[in-house]
Parts: sequence; structure tokens; C-alpha cells
Amino acid sequence: PMPLTLGVLLRCVSVAILAQDRARPRSCAERSASLFQPGAMLGGLKEKLGIVAEATTGAVQGRVDTAKGGKKLVDEGGPLAKAALLAKSAANDAVVSDKEASKLMSLSAERLKSAAKKLREAAGMPDVEGIEGKEKFASLADSFEERATAYTKAVSLLTGEMEGPAFSDVETDALRLVLAQEGYEWAYEKGASAAGAAAKSCGYKDTSAV
Repeated sequence: PMPLTLGVLLRCVSVAILAQDRARPRSCAERSASLFQPGAMLGGLKEKLGIVAEATTGAVQGRVDTAKGGKKLVDEGGPLAKAALLAKSAANDAVVSDKEASKLMSLSAERLKSAAKKLREAAGMPDVEGIEGKEKFASLADSFEERATAYTKAVSLLTGEMEGPAFSDVETDALRLVLAQEGYEWAYEKGASAAGAAAKSCGYKDTSAV
């Protein structure tokens, strides 16, 4: 696919503007006038493209500044900034897990109640040859309802929604950098460990501690 550069974006916008202009209903007089005033249409197109280019350039520059700010935060903040960013990230992950757990418990309670109802209904019907374990349907329904009640009580105790710490754009970029570094260090340690194990299996001695 073609990379989305500023030039490509401007060409796409120009085609869209021309298509929109051609699709707009106009009177015969307007159509005739446009044939003799190509400069006016070109001037309007240039003005619109200039606005788009200015907005795009500003957005790109803002993104670059944010990325620089994230790197500066990590470089100058050091381990303290890293620890704070990872703590905020862990807190937000915990909030997401808490919301998912609450929804899952509510869903489980509903399904357990529905299953218990069906089990009781089937237990009261005549036996059918080939269906095994039907004598346990009633006791299973009791256990399902008991578990559903426990889930419902647990959800009722979880009042209010958990709220995690907010991230600025600079902090978000800084966290991405920290996570990338963490992944690199983890891969390096794993690779070194595997290399050491392979060396020992081949009879080489570890001289790194010497």
C-alpha cells in the first residue's frame, strides 16, 4: 500500500474537493460562468488545500513534540519516572480487569439461574430412554442457584466503579518507550540464559563471573 505522506493526503483531498464541486447542483448560469473563471475555482481549491496542509503539518509537529517529551521524561526521570509510569499502567490494567470481572460475575449469575430453571423443568418431565443422569437434575439446579446467589451478592458488594490514574500524551509516549525497553531487556536476558545453557550442554565453562 502507498504510504500516507503529506503529498498523498493533499492529492486525495484535492480529488475529493473537485468531486464535491462537480456533484453540487448548479444553474446553467453558474456552470457557464465556471467555464470562463477557472482561476476562481483554482484559487478556492488552493485555499482549501492550504488549510488542510496547515492543519496536517500542525498535527504532525505536535506529535513529534509529544514523542520528544516522552523520551525526555524517561531519560531525565530515570528509574523514578519508570516506576511511576509502570505503577499507573498497572493501576489502569487492574481497573479494566475489575470491570471485566464484575460483568462476568453478573453474566455467570444469569446463566446459572437460566440453567437451573431448565434443569428443574426437565426434571419434572417424564423420563426418556437414552437420557442419562436425569435424577441429578434437581440437585444440580440447587447448586446452580446457590452459586448464582453468591455471584449476585458479590456484585452487590462491588459498589461504584474503580478509577485509574490519568495519562497525559507525553506520559503515554513515555510508557510506550519504557515498555519497549522492558521487552528488549527481557528478550536479552532470555537470550543470554539460553546461550549459557547451550554452552554448558556443549561442555563450555561460564567465564562471565571471572
